[in-house]
Amino acid sequence: MWTHGPEHRPEPHSTRAHTPHLHRPTREHSAGFDVVPGQGAGHTRGMSASVEIPPGTVPPYVTRLLLRAGQAAGLDRQRLAGVDGLASLQDDAVRLPAASLVRIWEEWSAELRDLGGGPLPWKLWRPGTLGVWDYLFTSADTLTEAFEHADRHAAAVTDPTESFAAVRGAEGFTVSFHCRFVDHPVFPIIGEFAAGMILTAAASGAGRPVTPTRVTLPGPGPRRHGHLARAYGTRSIEFGADLPSVTFSTADADRPLPRADPALAAILRKHARTTLANSRAVLCWLDRFRGELELELTRGVPDLARIAHALSVSPRTLQRRLREEGTSWRAELELARQRRVEQLLKTPLTVESIAARVGYADSRSLSRAVHRWYGHGPARLRHARTSAATTGAAEGAEGVPRA
Repeated sequence: MWTHGPEHRPEPHSTRAHTPHLHRPTREHSAGFDVVPGQGAGHTRGMSASVEIPPGTVPPYVTRLLLRAGQAAGLDRQRLAGVDGLASLQDDAVRLPAASLVRIWEEWSAELRDLGGGPLPWKLWRPGTLGVWDYLFTSADTLTEAFEHADRHAAAVTDPTESFAAVRGAEGFTVSFHCRFVDHPVFPIIGEFAAGMILTAAASGAGRPVTPTRVTLPGPGPRRHGHLARAYGTRSIEFGADLPSVTFSTADADRPLPRADPALAAILRKHARTTLANSRAVLCWLDRFRGELELELTRGVPDLARIAHALSVSPRTLQRRLREEGTSWRAELELARQRRVEQLLKTPLTVESIAARVGYADSRSLSRAVHRWYGHGPARLRHARTSAATTGAAEGAEGVPRA
C-alpha cells in the first residue's frame, strides 16, 4: 500500500488519543444508533438546497471495494444473504442502504481484522474506484483545497449525513471522518478503513505517498498493530479517539499538487453535483428479490420456492409481484445468469464448469446463451473482459503507492 522508511520498524505505541481541536459533533438518534449529522443532513454540503440525497443511503463504490477485498481474501459471499441492494451493485447511479454496508462489515470484520484490518481493501484501490470523488484530488491545487471540495461532495462517496471535516491547527492539517454509526460495534474497523481512505486520497492527489504526522482511531488498540503502522506510514497512531483522523504537516497540505487543473476541477465538481442529483435510492422489493436470486446462483440452480420463502411470500405471490413490476421469473433468471456468467468468465474456470455453476445443461447451452446476449461466444467475451481488466489495472497502477 504505502511504503515509508525502513521495512522493519518497531511496534507503534498505543495511547489514548487527545484531539483538543476536534469537537465531537452533536447527534441525532436514528434506528437505534447515534447519528452524526453532516452540515445540513440530507443535503450535499455547499450545494444547492434542491439537491437532496436520502439519508441512510450510500453510493455503491465503497460497498463494491469491500466486497472485492472480502472475496479476494476468500470470505464467503453467501453469508451476505438478505443484505439489501447488492443486486444493483454494478449500477453507479443507485444509492444503496447504508445499513447494507454495515451488515457486510458485521459479517466480515473479524476475518478482515485478522488479514490486515480496515486498511486492507485499499490495496485494491485504483483511480476511479470511488467514481468522480477520486478525481477531485488529482485536479485540485493543494490537499487543503482537495479535502475542502471532497467534504462538500462527500455524499458522492458516502452517506449524506457523514463528512470529512478538515481543521488547521498548531499540529498541522487534520482531516477527520464523521460517521453515521459511531456507536456501532464495527465502528473501530470502519474508522481504520476511513483513515486508509483519507491517506489513499491524499496520495492520489500528490502522486506520491504522503506521510502523516499522526493518525487517530476509535476503539482500543489491538495487541499488535504493526500492520497499521505499515499501512498508514507512521508509528504515531493513537487509539481511543472519538473519530478517525489523519493529520498532515502544513507543508504537505499547502504544497502545490502536480496535476492541478482549475478548469478541470470545476468541471468535475459540476459533474459530481449532477451525478448526485440524478442518483436514486434502491430500497424496493424488486431489488431484494434480485439480491436473493443472485445469491441463489452462487449456490447452484436457483429455486423459485426457496427465494419466495426467503422473501416471506408464496411462489404464486412472487410471480404476481414480478408481473406487477413488468418482469417475470424467466426474464430475471436470464439477467441474473448473464451477470453471473460475466463474472465467472473473468476467473480461470472452464466453460464447462461455468455452465454447471450457472445451471446450464452443458457448455453448448451456455455458448448459445452467450451468443444470444452478445452476438459471439464465451471465448471472445472472456478475451475481451480479460484484456480490459488487464489494461485497466496497468493504467490504474501508475502513480499508486504500493507496499
